[in-house]
Amino acid sequence: MDSDLRGPGAVGSAPFPGTPVTSPHVEPDSFWPRYGWLLAGVWVVFLIFPVLSIARSDSLVPGKLTGYLLIAAFAAIYLWSFRTYSSELGVSAEGIIAARLPFAALVLIAAGLGPIIGPNVISFGPFIVSYAAYLLSARAMWIVNVLVLALSTGTVVIVGEVAPFIFLLILLPVLIVVNAVETTLIRRSIAADDLRLDYAVLTEQDRMARDVHDVLGHSLTAVGLKAELAERLLESDVDAARAELRQIRALTAEAMDSIRATVGGLRRTTLSEELLSVRAVLNDAQVKTVLVGNTHSVDPVRSTVLSWILREAVTNVLRHAHATTCWIHISPDALGVEDDGDSLAGHQEGHGMRGMRERAKLAGARCEIGASEHGGTKVSVQWG
Repeated sequence: MDSDLRGPGAVGSAPFPGTPVTSPHVEPDSFWPRYGWLLAGVWVVFLIFPVLSIARSDSLVPGKLTGYLLIAAFAAIYLWSFRTYSSELGVSAEGIIAARLPFAALVLIAAGLGPIIGPNVISFGPFIVSYAAYLLSARAMWIVNVLVLALSTGTVVIVGEVAPFIFLLILLPVLIVVNAVETTLIRRSIAADDLRLDYAVLTEQDRMARDVHDVLGHSLTAVGLKAELAERLLESDVDAARAELRQIRALTAEAMDSIRATVGGLRRTTLSEELLSVRAVLNDAQVKTVLVGNTHSVDPVRSTVLSWILREAVTNVLRHAHATTCWIHISPDALGVEDDGDSLAGHQEGHGMRGMRERAKLAGARCEIGASEHGGTKVSVQWG
């Protein structure tokens, strides 16, 4: 037994190493997924201890040469495995299964070095437990932890030389705990990233559903009204009917552009632009518009949100209210849309109303929908 090999314990700090485990959502061209495995290579230098053990052993040259080759193979397999499978932790069951074969090779190599370096073979323990922690399943990690700790302790007790290996025997339990904590945090972090990604996808789907609903609902309502008007004008004023048909064509083109922009996440409109649009549609439907306030006092950030809500509120007036007048109240921190048509009594809240509430909530405002003092419905959006 070589007293110099009290340091094998130093090998233990190795593997747990800082070899990064990356989420599958990391940019493939970034540094960590491509080169992070090299951090595990820093710790391979501690294999110098079994190398020195072979050099000082009484083995013949062929035996020593075999030992050196086995250590080199151990280092190569260890590094290759971290490079290949380190991104699979908490992500891919297939990757964990594939990592079992290299792990078996490492165990066999360490066992094969036993006859050459004797009890110093336990200096491979930190590498083995770290491989199991980062590249195998949680269950396999604990099985390996127990076996390595038991075999290391048993070996030291059997040879009766506890003192030279006391540092390793202390380090192994510490390393096992640290590995367990770190891999658990990594798995939870990856799971949290997946949840955040799923939430982002669902949020984007909701956004698109609201936008497409609002765009199509408003545009199709306007097209329907103009089509009815054009039909009535065909018998009395052909030129006016043609003008309405041209406006229908323009509206459909605008709707298609809006849908393309919505799908691309680019749909933006101002309250001033939307106000002009809804007043024109209300006028076509022979609904009088009463405007209180002006759009110039509204913050640009709030303007986009209010433009969507104004569009949906007016679309509901045109579709369901059978109103003769629509009141639009605009102030720096509020928007109100009222009508004198049918009330909401007996009606269930649809996608459009939910969409208005969600848009207001995301903007930090409160959206209330209820009865209007004019007899119809009132939509009120307010900050503060």
